[in-house]
Amino acid sequence: MYINKKYLNKIKKTLSTYFAKHHNRIIWCGLIVGFYYYLFFWLKTLVQFLIGGSTFPLLTVTAVYLALQDLWQKKSQIAKLNAGTIQKRLGHSLILFGVGFFPFSLNKGWSQALVWLVILIGIVISSWGIKFFKSYLRPNFLFILSIYPGINFLPAYIWRVLTPERTMDQIQAWSVNLALRAMGYPSSVDKTLVNLPTGSVNIGWGCNGFDLMVLMLMTSLLIGMAYRLKVFQILIIGLLGCIIAFTFNTARIALLAISVAYWDGESFDFWHDGWGGQIFSAAMFTAFYYLLMQMRLLNFAHKSKL
Repeated sequence: MYINKKYLNKIKKTLSTYFAKHHNRIIWCGLIVGFYYYLFFWLKTLVQFLIGGSTFPLLTVTAVYLALQDLWQKKSQIAKLNAGTIQKRLGHSLILFGVGFFPFSLNKGWSQALVWLVILIGIVISSWGIKFFKSYLRPNFLFILSIYPGINFLPAYIWRVLTPERTMDQIQAWSVNLALRAMGYPSSVDKTLVNLPTGSVNIGWGCNGFDLMVLMLMTSLLIGMAYRLKVFQILIIGLLGCIIAFTFNTARIALLAISVAYWDGESFDFWHDGWGGQIFSAAMFTAFYYLLMQMRLLNFAHKSKL
């Protein structure tokens, strides 16, 4: 009992000393918002994506891990950074603005992520100054990449804004039609509809392969950062990843069209959801891995950060 009281008194003294500083109190206000966001939205969304068979949560967690590892290795250098008076005030203003605005952002996940990003920037500026962003570009980028678990929605939104309606759906339908004809099936295409004599499939946004290509681009980016590759090498890996993703998605949709036209409904359900999607994803990543090995685009003798 005496030992417990001794430690409790020590903890109370440490906390009272820590929270006596105005800066530390403001930092903790911001961190409380961050804890709320991560516990109630970020983690919940990651789990939902994983249950739905998405691979994006694994990339998000990997990005966080790489960023934290980078910062941990350089913790002694970061400890030497100090923010000036003006930078402290700027950071505090951003934190307090985020804390005050956060209750109004609870209805949307992206707005919570944006507010938390503002708070996080304020914490960094008030603690280590703007120089932190210039000196540690890599972990900063990784944190921004992982701050919203559905980061794939942003490129999807940009694509839809910049291209005519259902452009990607029509491209995928055209490629599926070519694949079916190459296999000897009498198929035809009508915009997003791939027709066979006894059935047809309509290509929607979730089946057009865009998310898979974004997934491969993010995977290529993380591989490049983990192995510290040059920008040109990352671009090559990303291009190969997109080609593989589009090819495998075309094969999968062709299989779905065949199952609709010539097989039963259970076959379609199997390859469209759950295990069927996971089988194609596993085959896609396996092909990607062996292609990188065969082309010697990665130096696997070099110890990566993964």
